[in-house]
Amino acid sequence: MTAHVFCGPTLSPDQVLAAFPAAVPHPPIRHGDSLRLDVGPGDQVLIIDGVFHQAASVRHKEILALMAVGATVAGCSSMGALRAAELNVYGMIGVGEVYRKYKEGLLDADADVAVTHTQGPEVEQLTAAMVDLESHLLDAHLAGAVDGAERAAIAAVLREVHYTERSPQRLATLEAPGIAGFRSWLAEHPDLRGAKHRDALTALRLLAEGAFQPTDPGAWVEQDWRTGHLAEWIDRHAGAVQGTRRISSLAQRQYQQIFDPDYPQRWRDRVLAWIAGEPSADGCTASQLLESAKRAAADSGLRVQDLTTEQRRRWLTAAEDATLDAGEALGRLLVRSAGSGATPPGRDRPAPPPDAATVESVARAYSVNDRAAALGVDVHRLEFGAVRRYLMQLWRLGESTTEECDAAARDRGFRGFDGAVEVCRQFILAELGEDLWRHLA
Repeated sequence: MTAHVFCGPTLSPDQVLAAFPAAVPHPPIRHGDSLRLDVGPGDQVLIIDGVFHQAASVRHKEILALMAVGATVAGCSSMGALRAAELNVYGMIGVGEVYRKYKEGLLDADADVAVTHTQGPEVEQLTAAMVDLESHLLDAHLAGAVDGAERAAIAAVLREVHYTERSPQRLATLEAPGIAGFRSWLAEHPDLRGAKHRDALTALRLLAEGAFQPTDPGAWVEQDWRTGHLAEWIDRHAGAVQGTRRISSLAQRQYQQIFDPDYPQRWRDRVLAWIAGEPSADGCTASQLLESAKRAAADSGLRVQDLTTEQRRRWLTAAEDATLDAGEALGRLLVRSAGSGATPPGRDRPAPPPDAATVESVARAYSVNDRAAALGVDVHRLEFGAVRRYLMQLWRLGESTTEECDAAARDRGFRGFDGAVEVCRQFILAELGEDLWRHLA
């Protein structure tokens, strides 16, 4: 079992490890971070802090994806409290005062827990969260530093300040009945920790004690909750690790789309199996898949003979339109119109395991790109025509027309040849060899 903790600035990694030495601390969670975790039944994920302003925040379905594979997910204090209140009915566990207030509707704004902080390994908080200020106000009221009316007036003034400006310097300039007494009380309690910190320590204690028992996420797991967006996020963020690099599933497939001569047939089989409603292409011949896909298309009212010339020529070359029989023409039309390989058909099926040779090739390409960048060669600024000529030569397209090049790219899951050229950029330097590209520096 592994316990992952996303933290900072509410708790630092050192504070997390002091409370629970077996934990694996991570920086504040952002979009994609949870998808890079290798988790399963028995693993636990505690979300304390997360980003939402400077980067995309963790999506709800990213968290559902963790729970769907059997991981236990809990949240508290900040981003964790927000997501736990929103996903509690799906099985996410919420801890603490801040979570309770969101769940009961006493809080409803992200800004109530938001703060600004520094970037880097040591996250330093620069502003105060509204939930912490209100927690301090309550303590000051209980200590007699402010009365009830003053507490309410100060809270109202603080709420008018944007979360990015709730710094000690700005707070020193605010005017409200009783605020001088509140400032004096804060000065006498400089090490006081607010609600977020208390909740985080509580959650860590419960995590260390094994109090977070796996929850049955319920019937939603069996429903059609996965989307193309989630498939694309997993594609971009999950993957294999090679040395210090993470090689995404997307990068692995893109490399195969460009360089694997057998990829067009595999892509065709996968698309036709998906259209035919087959669980996979295994055990079916190419002709069987085509016949099954043709029947499924006909059941949906699609027959190639019913299409206009313009519709056929959108996906078939002039030569194909003139010479292919109706069955094969329909097969190619179905495959080429299936869309980009970025969200492949059958997205709910398990992805194939990483191919070691592909992972190594992509990692090598990225390393070459790094060396080239140090010499002033940016793969994104390579001449488009040069990359295009390389790809035409690689795919043996000779003097093919634009529509023939597009057809070849669509047979590999691209939307068109220009898109394939753009993907090829990230791999081309490693394939050319260092002697050939160094003169570009």
